[in-house]
Amino acid sequence: MQVVQQKNRSGLVTVPKEHLERDGVLEGGEFPDEQNLVVARVGRQQYLVRMVEGGDVPDLEEAEVVQRVAAKLSLEEFQPD
Repeated sequence: MQVVQQKNRSGLVTVPKEHLERDGVLEGGEFPDEQNLVVARVGRQQYLVRMVEGGDVPDLEEAEVVQRVAAKLSLEEFQPD
């Protein structure tokens, strides 16, 4: 579990290093010189953090987790009661 810290009047939360390693964000186990991120508020107390690759901000609808939830809801809608 992470703790929200205050930095420059903003909330700061860290991403565990093992998550970054698993996703290939680290370069030889080291943090890259620059890695931009986008944080989207998707609901009350819910945030989605996405890596920016090549300067392009990915569309929220393209996020794997958003597509997975949309597909699940779509399938549930057509399930017989």
